[in-house]
Amino acid sequence: MKVDTTPHGMVTVVVPHGPLVADELSDFTHAVESATQRHGGRVVIDLADVPYLDSGGIETLLNLYTAQQWSTGGTKLAKLTETCREALDLTDVLPRLDVFDNVENALRSFNR
Repeated sequence: MKVDTTPHGMVTVVVPHGPLVADELSDFTHAVESATQRHGGRVVIDLADVPYLDSGGIETLLNLYTAQQWSTGGTKLAKLTETCREALDLTDVLPRLDVFDNVENALRSFNR
């Protein structure tokens, strides 16, 4: 899986390209964990280029969010595709995550 990272001050935007499925999660998880260590732990995950995710992807997002929330103020999700939003909603994970319509709003949320 291709994963891009872009620093924005003390926040890193992580952009995975492709589905978040069990076989593809190691590169994604490594990118998020590296971004967390490099830039103060604040991460926005831009999911615009993720067409779908499976149970492994859902579990990974929830674990990353939970681990970062307590230590650094968090991992935020942005630009969920309709399919990803539906999967997170159906599994009752969506209400437990910080989700934003766009990356800019997610970045601004760290300044509150």
